Amino acid sequence: MYERRKTPSRPPPPFGAKAETRLPGHIKVGDYVFLNNAYRRVEDMRSDGTSRRTLIFADHLPLRVSASTITYRPPALL
Repeated sequence: MYERRKTPSRPPPPFGAKAETRLPGHIKVGDYVFLNNAYRRVEDMRSDGTSRRTLIFADHLPLRVSASTITYRPPALL
């Protein structure tokens, strides 16, 4: 009768990366963030005060983060 819509599945995270919700101050260069259906690697960061960060990516516009964000940290950074 009704067909359920399937949500598009998210691609797997980069090999071995662990998902975790992090505050802006705990995000590191080298972490990955899922944006526009792709995992983007944080290439650089800028501080916007005590509780905000601007994440800079090689292939995406910068992202200002002011709340907890799900990031994926590769094993090399753990």
